[in-house]
Amino acid sequence: MAQLFPLNSLPSSIETLFRASITSIKKPGNTIPDKGYTIKNLAIDKKQYEGYCRMFGFDESTVPSPYWYVRLFGLQSLLMAHPDAPFPLPGMVHLSCEIKQFNTIYPSDRLDATCQFGRLIQHDKGTAIEIITTLTRNDKIVWQQKNINLYLGKKGIGEAAEEKPAIDITTPDNIYPWSLATHLGLEYAKVSGDFNPIHLHTLGAKLLGFPKHLIHGWYSLSRAVAPIQSATKGIHELYVSFKKPLFLPGKVISRIQNVNDNTTFFDVINEKEAYPHLKGYIKQ
Repeated sequence: MAQLFPLNSLPSSIETLFRASITSIKKPGNTIPDKGYTIKNLAIDKKQYEGYCRMFGFDESTVPSPYWYVRLFGLQSLLMAHPDAPFPLPGMVHLSCEIKQFNTIYPSDRLDATCQFGRLIQHDKGTAIEIITTLTRNDKIVWQQKNINLYLGKKGIGEAAEEKPAIDITTPDNIYPWSLATHLGLEYAKVSGDFNPIHLHTLGAKLLGFPKHLIHGWYSLSRAVAPIQSATKGIHELYVSFKKPLFLPGKVISRIQNVNDNTTFFDVINEKEAYPHLKGYIKQ
């Protein structure tokens, strides 16, 4: 069992950025610590929650499962910036995320959160690290997320990756064109608290190896599932795999396909060349 260190509050955006930046001098390792953080009696951030729902058009009466990634972003970043974490945080690539929700969550709920390291996972471009974040209500798990980030370069470490079913939209039921403005990264950062410079300005992105600044993957995921938001409210599984970065400004197409009575595929593809930026599914 992981050693969990209690926190009185979630870290601020400034603290998160500072802790992330100082890990840039860290040398990569090959082991993962059996450590984590816990925080009791956690509520939504009312201003943030209202801003998130307003940005994507979510109904505020029950909490959509993707919101908790935003609420707990600082906690996950704090863990990844832990002195015993195996890799430096700057430059890590968000590969995928799996969320399982076991009951409806309401804005008035007070929940206990834990965040701990999971597995190291082999990847053909490096090594991925799994972060497991869990919310409980009355000692019962109501929401759990497995977030996987890739450290480029150091290969041959960890477990074999799990195979996920192919997500291929052939006959979409709904198509939504998006036109993304150059300042969108800053607008989303104000809501999410993720002020990573690769999302804010081309200069910041170039300093970290990108040709232009790009929109946050979780912005794209949240907007992609907003038209099927009822599926994100009760018991369900949500999975997303992030593909090519979406540079700003940009034009893309979001697509949704109902596969059967309990599974819906979604993706976001480039408007001209149709390559994917993300693919995912919701299973109820």
